Amino acid sequence: MFSIHFIVHSISSRKSRVLEKNIKILFSDRTKHNFFIKHSKHKGHAVELTKKSIKEKANVIVACGGDGTINEVARNVVFSSIIFGIVPMGSGNGLARCLNIPNNILEALKIIKEKSIKKIDVGKINDDYFFCNAGVSFDAFFMRNYNYYNQRGIIGYARAFFVSLFDFRYLETKIEGEGLNQTSKPFLLLISNTNLLGYNISISPNASIFDGKLDLIVVEKMSWLKIFLFFIMTLFRYYPKIFKIKRSKINYVTLHSQDNNFVYQIDGDVVAKKTDKLVVSILQKGLSVIVPF
Repeated sequence: MFSIHFIVHSISSRKSRVLEKNIKILFSDRTKHNFFIKHSKHKGHAVELTKKSIKEKANVIVACGGDGTINEVARNVVFSSIIFGIVPMGSGNGLARCLNIPNNILEALKIIKEKSIKKIDVGKINDDYFFCNAGVSFDAFFMRNYNYYNQRGIIGYARAFFVSLFDFRYLETKIEGEGLNQTSKPFLLLISNTNLLGYNISISPNASIFDGKLDLIVVEKMSWLKIFLFFIMTLFRYYPKIFKIKRSKINYVTLHSQDNNFVYQIDGDVVAKKTDKLVVSILQKGLSVIVPF
């Protein structure tokens, strides 16, 4: 009998009620499934709940929430025998979209019940795991402001974008590894494990969560006009040469900052560390995930 633990980020009481109702219906046969529902109520709480579920010998741990909740749960089961599941309940749902997991709660739960499993690659930046992307430039400032204003959805993203345009400071970054040796003041320095960001937007169309590589995308410093054009073009997945985008497939890369201070984002979670070096690498097939057939 499988022990399935659902860790729910209670961002919406309505969604949580729908989720619990459908869990009880789909997993009612206690001869096959023994399920537990745990509610994450603040940042970092999902990490605590996941560790408790591991001690309780869970076979499957399901993150029910957005990319932040997914990261908090998944980072604790990398390279373990535990199977990881996703019920997307956030705004962007980048990893779920990449794995073709539907936003509909009932349909996502049916996929959990079927238990079709694939191993996906995992990114690592110093001691932190990421599953979608990590970045050390405009995206980190953008996510910091998005989280600060705590206004979700498209309106929240738009507000954070305009604030970040005034907030953003170009920092000189040295990039080393696998034939790379360059110094840049990038507008974007993104390391992608997937070909999608939230809302089906893509800046790394060639990235794959199954190819054993990370995609490094460097977009050089741009004028405000070009920045606006760039984000409009990303909606259509069209990237003219005027944007000076450099793309590389990597296993590892080292980033150096002269400021001895890095602000970066991992799957939308912003981290600030006093360090002059970030080591980025990939762990091939590091996580077993339930996906659609």
